[in-house]
Amino acid sequence: MKAKGRVQVGADADLTIFDPATVSDRATYDQIAPSTGFRHVLVNGQFVVKDGELLVDALPGRPVKGRGC
Repeated sequence: MKAKGRVQVGADADLTIFDPATVSDRATYDQIAPSTGFRHVLVNGQFVVKDGELLVDALPGRPVKGRGC
């Protein structure tokens, strides 16, 4: 976790570009739906949302494990 949150070459940072005026959760208890208002999301330097579209085949992340996991 020490390498998280820095925007620099070689850093392990995930970035989200969004418009707070348009962010909305569309999911309900009965239906899964992606949120709106997120223009770009990068995980480990790879797009998972690009131009507002979810890239369902993109799986660049790894789970964050706590101590003892």
